[in-house]
Amino acid sequence: MPKRTFWLVTGAALGAGSSLWAERRVRRTVHQAAARLQPDALVAEVGRSARQVAGGAADRLREAVSSGREEKQRREEELWAELAARGDRPGVGVRGGQDAGPDAGLGVAVGVAAPHPGRSGRRERPA
Repeated sequence: MPKRTFWLVTGAALGAGSSLWAERRVRRTVHQAAARLQPDALVAEVGRSARQVAGGAADRLREAVSSGREEKQRREEELWAELAARGDRPGVGVRGGQDAGPDAGLGVAVGVAAPHPGRSGRRERPA
């Protein structure tokens, strides 16, 4: 009989202890979830997420613009090198058998000066 009493008391103690432990664990989890779902906590989380997304998008945009500028500069240098290799000089050309002026042969609209080698590629309007 003492063996049965021992195991009965041991089982009751383990059952009560594990029930208390599980209840505390569930209660702590519920409180943590409730704290995360408070309006202030939600606003902070949304703000943090929005800053991360915006920061990542801004970085990607800066990188894309920088890459585009580098590629544009590289291509412009290639084109100037091709012109130099052919012996063409920017701004000199013949249209209809006569000298057409500084914009001939470049396909540039009249009134806009052609860029010079080594410049950033921006065109300057004549005064």
